[in-house]
Amino acid sequence: MKRYVKRLALALPLVVLMAMVSACGDGNNNNGAAATGSANPPKVDKKTYKWFVARGVDSPPAVTVKEIADKFSQTHPEFELVLEGTGDRPSYLQKLRTLIASNEMPAMFDTDPDAYASKLVQQGKLVDMKKLLEELGKYQDFRPVALQYQQFADGSMYTFPLEYGIEVFWYNIKMFKDLGLEPPKTFDEFMKVAGTLKQSGVTPIAVDGKDKWPVLRYLAYKPFRMTGNDFIENVKQGKASFKDPAGMEGIKFVHDLGTKGYFQEGFTATDYTAARDLFLGGKAGMYYMGSWETMNFVNDKVSTEMKDNIGFFRLPMMEGAKTAENDYFINSGIGVAFNQETFDDTMKEFVKFLLEQYPKAYTEKGQFSPFNYSLDQEQGMPELFYKIQDEIAKSGSVFAVPWDTRLDPATNELLGNELNALALGAHTPDDFAELMDQAIKENAPKYFK
Repeated sequence: MKRYVKRLALALPLVVLMAMVSACGDGNNNNGAAATGSANPPKVDKKTYKWFVARGVDSPPAVTVKEIADKFSQTHPEFELVLEGTGDRPSYLQKLRTLIASNEMPAMFDTDPDAYASKLVQQGKLVDMKKLLEELGKYQDFRPVALQYQQFADGSMYTFPLEYGIEVFWYNIKMFKDLGLEPPKTFDEFMKVAGTLKQSGVTPIAVDGKDKWPVLRYLAYKPFRMTGNDFIENVKQGKASFKDPAGMEGIKFVHDLGTKGYFQEGFTATDYTAARDLFLGGKAGMYYMGSWETMNFVNDKVSTEMKDNIGFFRLPMMEGAKTAENDYFINSGIGVAFNQETFDDTMKEFVKFLLEQYPKAYTEKGQFSPFNYSLDQEQGMPELFYKIQDEIAKSGSVFAVPWDTRLDPATNELLGNELNALALGAHTPDDFAELMDQAIKENAPKYFK
């Protein structure tokens, strides 16, 4: 019995030593199964990054980024990108601000270079994208206007673009031809065309009034032709007034379009898709929207007759205009911002990979890239795609900035709520100008110093 106990005592240290060696082997390989040929795959701690998407998780930019993210995760199994989106833009903005106020800022989220984003920059919450793109050697790969659109007034940039587009008036070629109409080149001609369409029993203009920004574009057209972006940059700080000639021209234009019935009936409740479908269904003569809609005009859901009858014309001119005919709304869409707190080495590697893969993958979906990248005729895209691609090449270097990216949040919200009322005739142009001047007087000092 004593001999047995003695042998056992000698054996135990050997067993413990073997166990320790085995344990050390597992630690070096994360999971010993792979090293021993086991069928069990190694366990990897996932890093999940959320992208809160404003443009819809099924939009071409979102789909393209997700495809590239899945490809990246094949060589970086610890990486996982999860997309979350919400319906309309107002709902998105409200939820984003709620998340950030609750210290739940997503790793990635969509935002314009507006006053709210500027506050986040001041708080040190966003990654400096201009610095990052230069560090990665990708800054020069973008179209200059695409990056200029993402910049704040001081030239700093905390978002980068996934889209690129010019904004034009799409029109029904056959409808115009049947009524003896030509695409208008001036605002006076535009109003005459709208009047003729209305008299013929056709809705002149299909517009998304629910999301507010499409109507806001109409307010900005004439001020841009008259002053470039000077009016909006000055009026947002109270250095100019909506009662100034440029402001009143824009206000009266929206008031006339609405009260004359040139927008469709019930336009304030019409969303993005419904407005587009109104035009594609041949029930409206004109529809203002960006080149990102090009492929939606040639897909299988559009009738053959309509596909062959979609043309476009530029933003009309006016006497004394300070901007050229090929200067109009050009934008690179709502940008992507990155949370400084969660921007680690893995995310940085992903951004680098994304920038390398995105131009080709996105453009081959029939989209127009913010990068210096285009498709030739041999790649078999629809004729309308190449016409827009050619127009993009001819576009000027001066572009109109969207007003909702310049005004302070409180004034911007008021403007969005009251602009439809102006178009419905609930405000006179003078009353509307006074309302907006008062809002800027009260709100702008909190954001612009």
